[in-house]
Amino acid sequence: MVFELARFIKPDIPFVHGYADTNPAPQFRRRFTLPAFTKATLSVCGLGYGYYWLNGQPVSQDKLTAPVGDYQKTLWYNVYDVTGLLRQGENIVAVWCGNGFFNETFKTSWNHNLAAWRDNPKIILQLDIDGVVNMVSDDSWKCQPASAITYNQLRSGEHFDARFFDPAWCSLNYDDTGWPQAVLDNRPPGGTFRLCLCEPMRECAEFPAQKVIQTGDNRYLFDIGQNISGYIRLKVRQNAGDVITIRYAEQVNDDNSLKLNNMFSHYPQSPFMTDRFICNGNEFTWSPMFVYHGFRYIELEGTAQPPPLEMVTGIFMHQDIKPISTFACSDPVLNQLFRIGQMATLSNLAYMPTDCPTREKLGWANDAQASTEQMLTNFTIVRLFEKWMVDIYDAMRDNGALPGIIPTGGWGYEWGNGPVSDGVLFEIPHKVYLFTGDAHLLKESLPYFMRYLDYLKGQADLQDSLVGFGLDDWAPPTADFKSRTPAKFINTVLHIKFLRIAKLAADLSGNPEQAAAFQAEVDRLIALFSWHYIKANGTCAVDEQCSVAMTIFHGLYTDLEPLKCQLMRLVEDADFHHTCGMVGLRRLYYALNTCGLPEYAYRIITAEGYPGYRLWLEDGATTLWETWQPGASKNHHMYSDFMSWLMKTIVGINPTFDSPGFATTIISPAFIPQLEWAEGSEDTVAGRIAVSWRRVMSVVNLQVLVPDGIAAEVRLPAGRVEMLTDGGTHMFQVTL
Repeated sequence: MVFELARFIKPDIPFVHGYADTNPAPQFRRRFTLPAFTKATLSVCGLGYGYYWLNGQPVSQDKLTAPVGDYQKTLWYNVYDVTGLLRQGENIVAVWCGNGFFNETFKTSWNHNLAAWRDNPKIILQLDIDGVVNMVSDDSWKCQPASAITYNQLRSGEHFDARFFDPAWCSLNYDDTGWPQAVLDNRPPGGTFRLCLCEPMRECAEFPAQKVIQTGDNRYLFDIGQNISGYIRLKVRQNAGDVITIRYAEQVNDDNSLKLNNMFSHYPQSPFMTDRFICNGNEFTWSPMFVYHGFRYIELEGTAQPPPLEMVTGIFMHQDIKPISTFACSDPVLNQLFRIGQMATLSNLAYMPTDCPTREKLGWANDAQASTEQMLTNFTIVRLFEKWMVDIYDAMRDNGALPGIIPTGGWGYEWGNGPVSDGVLFEIPHKVYLFTGDAHLLKESLPYFMRYLDYLKGQADLQDSLVGFGLDDWAPPTADFKSRTPAKFINTVLHIKFLRIAKLAADLSGNPEQAAAFQAEVDRLIALFSWHYIKANGTCAVDEQCSVAMTIFHGLYTDLEPLKCQLMRLVEDADFHHTCGMVGLRRLYYALNTCGLPEYAYRIITAEGYPGYRLWLEDGATTLWETWQPGASKNHHMYSDFMSWLMKTIVGINPTFDSPGFATTIISPAFIPQLEWAEGSEDTVAGRIAVSWRRVMSVVNLQVLVPDGIAAEVRLPAGRVEMLTDGGTHMFQVTL
């Protein structure tokens, strides 16, 4: 059993409950002796975050471990093969530990400073030699509470004093005789240890500064040309004691000052996205260890002379997942949107899908539900989703309630939740099954489905039996930021969706009685929905894009034609712009597909004027934004589902629930009149599928590449269907 003999250890200092201007990162060391050996593994859990060295060498290139979670429920740990870093005889292990979400000291809107788990940073560690525990964390370790990192808060910044840094501190020959002893933890966090199997966070790319502008006395602005999540790599040589203040921003004002919008209102006590570096007189290359930011621009204040461009590099840090899709077409707007959608997605992966790398860095469930299918279409995201599902289970209260942010320190059960957010509990297992054919998350989640559905049913209004709490069609382009579609409408549709997924889980789990109970509840809610929202003429009583699109998308109709005419009118009256928010927009595109109107969806995605993605591009966006109105975060993924639509519609690669895991794949590209050509590929669990097409006058030449072992149904205009049972490349010619 991992850590059975180990104990959490921490610095021998008082714990400060409130805010403090200094917030150092403690360092730990221990010498140990090894016999001859063949294999060594190191198991580690640092709270909030730990970095590990053996004999002066880093154990890994991973960043920000242990992964964030509810520390009273689950303690994520990592295991590394360290055979090549150890030797027979004397060795040294060293650890540097920071606060992370575990010990957020300052007040924000989300109250992590009130989390019950808060304490000084601490570590637990176990070294196994040839399968036997050899060394563990205990009170024989030494711990220096004060280090060169004098302040570190994940959502604020890090301060580093190079005058107090000795690069030999993690080496065997370093003199630590003056270090005090570490102490055993007298209030362990209480969670169950669980091995983290998802991809780690890593430094994945560098963006050199493209230009530098002087903006004041000893103040300069660097532009790296791309909005990213990460931090600076600073190369500096200045007099000892010189203080360089580093501020980050996604945009700048006309005078090149940082545009921070309303960000400061959430951080009344601690500086927002600000690092500080104190020089030691020697050449030094530095990046923060325990924080990351969201930025394109980096402002340096305190440089002794005009800095060269190479002084600053932006380091792109995120979960080290890989893209699995490609997309390109004759419309450069779509190509650019796909690119910035990729960057926004990668920027928001930090052991959970986050809402933004700037203001919050939180696992907003509504954002994640909106992007789940897109992420599975375009990235190796499954293992990260599997990790986050445990956090979702941990966040559920005994009565079935879920918070709007996951993990949470206690905030989010009163606002920001509801089916629009809570539905991520159903969305992730369902879509993982679609894309991989693996049903284990659906089966594993079934008890949580049941608990949540009981909770949701209990929230119904006694007068109309509808559920009205939680978010609605969030972030629409309306001037007042209010939804055009009632929460009760949205919640009823989503409730039906959840029950259908729960029924599937029950069927796959071999529980026919439970499946029948879920189906009976589906039938009851569909009748209730029809009574309230379907008019006698077959149209939707809520005459808005969101409501009509949801009705079509979820198949809650007996006659499509009235709804199709209604949706066409709503889109045409808006001059081919969307009027819905995050709930409606991702269903609007596919509802138009169902109506045989993919060109309408294309026109909405590429529309000029407000609201539209094109306006973001015209304003210099290099990632997707949070809202259609100005003033909010400029690196969000919740409006990224158009990327999935591009792959499923323009390229035409579609998995099916009848045969999940792409065992049977539908190839149905839409030959949009405004496009001359399109091409794309997706690396699926069945193999790589690629589609390309090119129009010459009224003839389209289509090429389809499918792997061996799958069946592909190629659906072409005029009802033409071609069945592919052999792998390889297949050519088709279509006359429009």
